[in-house]
Amino acid sequence: MVAESQLDKVEGQKIDAWFEQYAQTGMLTMADGVACAYAIVRSHSTDHDSATAPQARQTLVISTGRVESYVKYKEIIFDLYHVGFDIFIMDHRGQGLSQRTSPNPMHGHIDDFAQYVDDLLYFVDEHVVQYCAQPLLLCHSMGSTIGALAILQRPQQFKKVVFCAPMFGLVVPLPIWLGHFILQLGLWTCRILGRPMYFIGQGGYVPVAFSQNRLMQSESRYNRFRKCQQQYPDTQLGGVTYQWVAAANSALARLHEQAAHIALPVLCLNAQDDVVVDNVLQHALVKQMPNAQWQVIPDARHEILFEKDDIREPALNLLVDFLQITK
Repeated sequence: MVAESQLDKVEGQKIDAWFEQYAQTGMLTMADGVACAYAIVRSHSTDHDSATAPQARQTLVISTGRVESYVKYKEIIFDLYHVGFDIFIMDHRGQGLSQRTSPNPMHGHIDDFAQYVDDLLYFVDEHVVQYCAQPLLLCHSMGSTIGALAILQRPQQFKKVVFCAPMFGLVVPLPIWLGHFILQLGLWTCRILGRPMYFIGQGGYVPVAFSQNRLMQSESRYNRFRKCQQQYPDTQLGGVTYQWVAAANSALARLHEQAAHIALPVLCLNAQDDVVVDNVLQHALVKQMPNAQWQVIPDARHEILFEKDDIREPALNLLVDFLQITK
């Protein structure tokens, strides 16, 4: 794994160049015509840069969080590839390099999380199962909501799952009754106007300085994230719409009702200092899963896999050990 101190130097450039050389990228058109961007990095018999023989490798699907794109995950893909994973990752509709779902390209918008789930499973059908019938699954934040719903829809599709700082509960800065009233009023207004609108307090993309960010404590990794958004301006995204909030609430309600049916082996990596998702609701949901481990990552903020080395490396080791990959 590349040390944080080297990312701003030649090692970061090497990772980017490696990704450009080895990643197969493309667009996958869904049944309703929405095109989603994806990247695949697989080992072949002609490869000489992997320490693991192709026949010993395992297949890993990554479901990313809100606002994210596969281009943000280059370092993670690099690290996991070199300990034995073939990686399959797709940008969810409405974000990253995928087609937008609102006339305003800055909207974080969805009508129903079932659309995310159908996209993920279609991606698996089209690009993953030909290499592995039962891949592993790694999910972050919103991607965990999507991944968990996908498991409920196809209980035998994935072998194991890691939920990293999962969005199993939203942080609500308002009294519940007031938030519900605002949501219903906003949805009514959207119906009258015939278009999505930002949820109250949300807006377009605004760059945030490292000193003000709530996601991670690694300045080097945060700077790479910001640089990535500048290099790929199509990945820039603003806040969420009223429809996204309503869809998320509905999806989370279903998860809390049916979490006990998620029976495959689960590892949940909890970010101790997370202020993005609700850790209490997260723990409550994971406790319902019959074969789950809930592992607290001390001092971690929401972006565990982009954290400082002394936080990130132990978390990655837990992930690798859980998935039984030889390091």
